[in-house]
Parts: sequence; C-alpha cells; structure tokens
Amino acid sequence: MASPSSDIRADFKTAVKQEEWYLHRLYPNPEDIPSCTNALDTYFACNTMRNLVKSMYRYGTLREDCSEKWAEYKFCLSLKWMEHDERRDAWIRRKAIWWAKRRLGKSSEDVWQVRDEPLAHFPKAVDTAEYLKERPLEWMSCREN
Repeated sequence: MASPSSDIRADFKTAVKQEEWYLHRLYPNPEDIPSCTNALDTYFACNTMRNLVKSMYRYGTLREDCSEKWAEYKFCLSLKWMEHDERRDAWIRRKAIWWAKRRLGKSSEDVWQVRDEPLAHFPKAVDTAEYLKERPLEWMSCREN
C-alpha cells in the first residue's frame, strides 16, 4: 500500500506535468515568455506605497513579502545565458511548479462551501422598479439631498 506522502508526490508530479502541458501551449514561442524588465517592474510595484498601505489596512502589519518577486527577477537574469528554447523550457518548468503548488495548496474553497440554495430566512431580492412605484416620494427626497 502506498504511503500518503508518496500519493502527494505523485499528485504533485501529475499537476506539474499538466501545468507544463498547458504553459507550452500558452507560450508556444521563446519570445512569448515575459522579459526580465517585467519581473523587475513587478518587484518594484510590490514595494510601492499603495501596496504597503493596503497591507497595513488588511493585516495591520507589513505582510507584503516581495522576496518571491525578487527571486523571480534573479531567476530571469540567470536564464539570459541560455539558448532561446532552453530558456523557455526552464521558465515554463519553474512556472509549472509554482502553479502546481498553488493548485494543490490550501485555498478559500477549502473554507467556504458553495450553497446550492439560499438560506431559509434569506431576504428576497428587491425589485427596484416595484420599489420605486410603491415609494416615489422617498426616491425624490433622496435625490434632492
């Protein structure tokens, strides 16, 4: 009987292969992969005041970690010395691993359950036209303020 960890590894390898297959079709030519300039722009965008404020607002701390984006830029620079097809394959392999980890990792879908029907006491949707017919003066007084 296979151990759970070997099943996870097999699932991960399968997910990586699926992602590689998809990315090879999405980026058929070596010129299609993003440039290092894009990776550097993404890193700089991560460090903008907007992202820092957003992190403070959402989490109460500076949670935005840009090290992954910096690593992506350094990886891109390391590809510069490879042949075009070799560079594309290495980039696709790295992205496939990233997507496979993301697919097999935790997700908000693990927390939330999709409902097939609304809650029993959930209020019905308001028909705007019907609402305005019943309360025309309320609508007019809101517009005047």
